[in-house]
Amino acid sequence: MKMENLTSSSENSQVTLASPNQYKVYSRRWFLLATLFVLSLSNAMAWLTFAPVAYKAAEFYTDPPNTDTINWLSVVFMITGIPCGIVATWLIDTVGLRFSVILSAWLNGIGCVIRVISAIDGIAPSAKLPLVFIGQIIAAFAQPFVLFAPTKLSALWFKEDQRAISNMLATTANPLGIMVTNIISPILATKPSDMLYMLAIQCIPAGVGVIMATFGWWSSLPPSPPSSSADAESQPFLVGLKALARNRQYYLLAWAIGGGIALFSVLTTLLSQILCPWGYTDTYVGVACGSALIGAGFVGSAIAGVFVDKTKRFTEVTKVCYALAVVALVVFAVMHNKPYQWVLLACMCGLFGFFGIPIYPIGNELAVETTYPVGEATSSGIVFMSGQLQGIVLVLLLQSIGADLKQPPSTNKCTSENLGNIPVQDMSVPVYIMVGYAALIALVYIIFFRTAYKRLHAERHGSGSEESSENDIDNAVYTQGNQTDQIEKL
Repeated sequence: MKMENLTSSSENSQVTLASPNQYKVYSRRWFLLATLFVLSLSNAMAWLTFAPVAYKAAEFYTDPPNTDTINWLSVVFMITGIPCGIVATWLIDTVGLRFSVILSAWLNGIGCVIRVISAIDGIAPSAKLPLVFIGQIIAAFAQPFVLFAPTKLSALWFKEDQRAISNMLATTANPLGIMVTNIISPILATKPSDMLYMLAIQCIPAGVGVIMATFGWWSSLPPSPPSSSADAESQPFLVGLKALARNRQYYLLAWAIGGGIALFSVLTTLLSQILCPWGYTDTYVGVACGSALIGAGFVGSAIAGVFVDKTKRFTEVTKVCYALAVVALVVFAVMHNKPYQWVLLACMCGLFGFFGIPIYPIGNELAVETTYPVGEATSSGIVFMSGQLQGIVLVLLLQSIGADLKQPPSTNKCTSENLGNIPVQDMSVPVYIMVGYAALIALVYIIFFRTAYKRLHAERHGSGSEESSENDIDNAVYTQGNQTDQIEKL
């Protein structure tokens, strides 16, 4: 198959000839990508605002202080992600990106404002907790939209060799937002009375996202499509769901990639509570471990995104990343309850992020390849909803089996004289269970997952002029199965 790229001095005149049709890309796609980046970053900050300062938030919002209640501020994002995810997939694939993105921006902005109101001094103490939950739930309604939209945006606005990196940039804004909140929440909230200041500062990106989406997102589609697959009609929503139900490999993919999302959610939600009994402060957890986790994940995602854009090795990359991420988790589990392991634990968080975070954006692209021509938001959305469901079960299960420490170690950093008598838990058994589940997913996925890259195959054969020998090469590169034999034939 032969494709010609004709490039002029202006990006808007860049076209690709894959058939008699001309496909174009537009510079405006980068602004749309930046809008999704800001929205996803802000929404992630809202999701895990309280996790790095769980004990301080418990003192401010609950009486008596209760960290389980504060954990629910994160869990509501996972719960609402399932029913809202169904609505989001339908709206994005049926109504369009523009309406969906603007709606998500306003939901996120309104939710963040209500959270600020919950911390104002004049609010009755009995109203603070209900208000912060209302704001958290409204912001949570936006999460499926901002997480499902990147795959659709990449498919409709970006060329074939830019889709993975585009998806990576928009998707990894979510863990980047988690990194930001892990850093700034402990800095802004040094004591329970600092909640208002912390929430007000974290509301700023949400306002920027509202402005960018409302005044900058003019249309769902570009004037001309960037590729033959973008020019084709996706299957109707219900037809797409039926196609997914018949795709056995997609079941395995949704479980495995969703499991990766769940493991990341659990670790970021409970990390402070896991480490604080053994002498690790909120600042260390947020700044050292959180920054290492997300910063390394961003670097790893960038490298993986560029690599798969060039090689199309989606399956191989996700399998290698899964295996190495689990190795990092195993070392973390063995060493987390030993004091004075600051460097090692931060390094393990960094390795988990470097290999674990790329699984989600690359997995989204793999979901589209596995299910094409099902709508992009539908195939990637169900992967995310699988992750939310697994995350809910894991968070509730793991926090319920933590053992109360009657005599916390002398190094304990979970409480201080300002925080009252909040029970401190040993989360060692929950951590071991989490790692065991991660190893199970990785093993099954590595051994059993095989798929054909249907979207790439359709694009490569769109012109109908390929020789049979070239078809064999395409099938060898883009079809998984007897992988070793096929690669040797190349």
